[in-house]
Amino acid sequence: MKRYLMTFLVAILALYCTGAVFPSSSSGNGHDIASLHAWGPYSKRYAGISHIPDMRKGIRFDFSVMPGYYRNRQLVPHVLFESSYYPWEINPEMTRITYRYELEWKDRVYTDVTYHILDDNRTLVGIRCVNRTGTPQNLVLNQMAYIDYPETQPQVVATGTSRLQWYNAIDYVENAPVCKSPQYCLVYDGWQRNEERSASSLDGSILGRGFGRNEGDRLVYRVNILPGYENGAIGLRFKVKEGETAVLHLKGLTERSVELRGTGEFSFLSIPYRCEKAGEYKLEFISASTVGISLDGFFVGDSDEISHVNITPTPIPFTPVMEVGEGRKDFILKYKDCENFYGVAWNYQHSEVREILNGELESFFRRRVHDHVSSRLVGDRKWHYANAFLRPVVLEPNSEQTIYMLVCSGDKELVKRELSGFHLAPDKFITQVQPAKGMHSKDRILPAGEKYLLGTRLLQASLLSNIVYPVYTQKEYIRHFTPGKNWNSLYTWDSGFIALGLVDVDPAKAFECIKAYTTPVGNESAFIHHGTPLPIQMYACFDLWNNSLSRESLAFLYPRLKQYFDFMVGNDPYSTTRMQGSGLLRTWDYFYNSGGWDDYPPQHALRGSKSQYQSVTPVVTSAYYLRAAKILRLAAKELGLKRDVKEYEQVIGRLSYALQTYAWDEESGYYGYVVHDSLGNAKEIFRYKDQSNFNKGLDGVTPLVAGICSSDQVGKLMGHLFSPDELWTNVGISTVDQSAPYYLEDGYWNGAVWFPHQWMMWKALLDLGKGEEAYRVAHTALNNWEKECEESYFTFEHFIISSGRGAGWHQFSGLSSPILNWFAAYYRPGKVSTGFEVWITKSEFTDNYAGYKAEISFDDSTKPHERCMIVCMDVAGRKYEVRFNDKPVRFKSVHAGMLEITLPATNKAGELVVQAFD
Repeated sequence: MKRYLMTFLVAILALYCTGAVFPSSSSGNGHDIASLHAWGPYSKRYAGISHIPDMRKGIRFDFSVMPGYYRNRQLVPHVLFESSYYPWEINPEMTRITYRYELEWKDRVYTDVTYHILDDNRTLVGIRCVNRTGTPQNLVLNQMAYIDYPETQPQVVATGTSRLQWYNAIDYVENAPVCKSPQYCLVYDGWQRNEERSASSLDGSILGRGFGRNEGDRLVYRVNILPGYENGAIGLRFKVKEGETAVLHLKGLTERSVELRGTGEFSFLSIPYRCEKAGEYKLEFISASTVGISLDGFFVGDSDEISHVNITPTPIPFTPVMEVGEGRKDFILKYKDCENFYGVAWNYQHSEVREILNGELESFFRRRVHDHVSSRLVGDRKWHYANAFLRPVVLEPNSEQTIYMLVCSGDKELVKRELSGFHLAPDKFITQVQPAKGMHSKDRILPAGEKYLLGTRLLQASLLSNIVYPVYTQKEYIRHFTPGKNWNSLYTWDSGFIALGLVDVDPAKAFECIKAYTTPVGNESAFIHHGTPLPIQMYACFDLWNNSLSRESLAFLYPRLKQYFDFMVGNDPYSTTRMQGSGLLRTWDYFYNSGGWDDYPPQHALRGSKSQYQSVTPVVTSAYYLRAAKILRLAAKELGLKRDVKEYEQVIGRLSYALQTYAWDEESGYYGYVVHDSLGNAKEIFRYKDQSNFNKGLDGVTPLVAGICSSDQVGKLMGHLFSPDELWTNVGISTVDQSAPYYLEDGYWNGAVWFPHQWMMWKALLDLGKGEEAYRVAHTALNNWEKECEESYFTFEHFIISSGRGAGWHQFSGLSSPILNWFAAYYRPGKVSTGFEVWITKSEFTDNYAGYKAEISFDDSTKPHERCMIVCMDVAGRKYEVRFNDKPVRFKSVHAGMLEITLPATNKAGELVVQAFD
């Protein structure tokens, strides 16, 4: 264990971000985490290493090591449920990925599998088998190689189309429905309007979702007519419900109406056209009926060829051509849909090569564990796994041995050379593995932080392993960080916290994670939306700026984040977030969850009433977007955008007035949900059945984050936060006030402690100059996190208040990422942490972290007041002097090297200097 802690000590601290290099605008508008390797932990089936042969196709090659006891217990490390494997250690570059497999808990018999990514073609797999018991152990290692496809991989193909042009229905230049929903400019998951994913389509997507149900729904395409095809046909592939007939009017390239007769299946219709010359033409499809139409797309070309287009089923070709080496210590695989070959080799004498023909392994393979003779294990034949079967691996008492494998990709000759080279001299491959970096001054952790290394190392491993491919958005397949492998989709607010965690792991990936949720100005979707639409990407951008000072990344992200912001505060004409009368915000039209807290009591109560949804506003949306306005105002000032600064000031004034006028409940000392009349005018506080404020909980204190509270309000809200009878517990801040009649002990958020809104409170406490309370919030979380990780090796979602134990998804990282931020804030030399009101414009440490100098300015949308910032210096027990604008300022050090600095009550920019002296 100690060896892993020391290795992590080097990895987690990798870099202070100033001067970091970020992908720039030249990286394009894609949403992929492009700094990742072709090899990575991308599987959605079994833990291991994956290779992406072609980003455009959504196809993934997977390789997984599955250890077990010989002819006994077999582990199948499925990523979608607990299966005795643990993301153990991953370096920030993601070139060294280790999973631990516990055969006998706890660390008595285990296997550590490390995937060393050597280059784009090769990964060396080190399998360290350990027996810490006093008796011999017989282990088995099963290695599985297989291919995987997107969930909507097309299972039909068009033949006879070699000289035809294909236009997918979602590749329109204009999509103008008669009735524009609130999602008109914010399509879920970043899809196209009316887009559906379908395996029955020719390339994965169709245009449906109600298109045609309103007469006048219109689609516009740009069609290129090639020379020689001035007279031809349009071959339209469509689907209409059986027994119904839709009418579609075509304009532009041809002028005619056609009837689309429904069979319930896709049909093909040839429509003639005639034009005077080759060139680009507009083609419009206008609904002339009220019948829904699903459009796959259309071919354009010669009418005779159009009439001979044939659509035929095509099964997914998951079975490879497999060549086993002469010594049966390697094999080569060639899959139909991959241009490259894959090779696997190993350096263990007792082995066999097998094929497993079944859809899943978690049940089938474990049932067949005693069949150690057959070379083919045949089940339902729904998938193919190439299996390297190494057995037995005998471990003497208190011993270990490491077995190596090579997984490679390339053309056949290259793969053969790599496999041959591995067999001839495996040590040459082993020596290519980059050793853990030695400790030096920039890599140190403050001594007081060493007790948190296991928990933060496990969380970093979960964070970096919770990335999957393929995820589909904006007409492309991407690699994408998720809160946990259980969630195979984009999650907007969770990924904001993932980006925040990445700021202290790899800032380049943090930038890409923020970028992934933004879209170019003018895009059909204001941003990439899935789930709770809180502005965490803006908060992550703020921290990324303060840690990197990368003006190029700020200039790239800013206009995209402004577009996101403008939509969510109701500045977009198609947004429905702003109540017309009060100006308060509500996002129920876009998601049921206002703050990510699924069963938060007043939110949960509204779900049964559509009319109340339209008339009741939470606090968190207005409060968090108010803070976002202040953040973007600081960014606009940095970029010299004076007009934008004034726009943000108007939003700040409007939301501040609305929250203070309509949402503050003096009786309870909480802000409340607000009930509105039919005109959007505020009427009253939303109350529980006993007439108490229904919002006694974290939503009710969120204006602290916005920085708009009076000193009296701050006192009352702080009282709630730290009262053990209300929000404070032994494991942190409760989501719901424990004294409220609607508090539960067995809820998901209600009765539990989560970290994301605690991180918000921590930042707010720093802004309020309350460093001691901020330290208490952070360290309560760090202490409980470390205790749970030591006990279970799991990185949970939340903590149950009644037990103090972690719960939820066992390898979670999204909303738990603040642990990494708190650890870095207090224990990593070279780290500077602030609230939301300190904007850093210059930041530099001396080489030995004995000195620090920064130029800082303040959010002057609030009156001057004291604020705290945390600066981590040298690990040596030095004495320090801190000055701001050449005047001494107060600071304290809870542990050696960490300075909690209280800045003076001013909004005047200036220079902060920290100097060590003997």
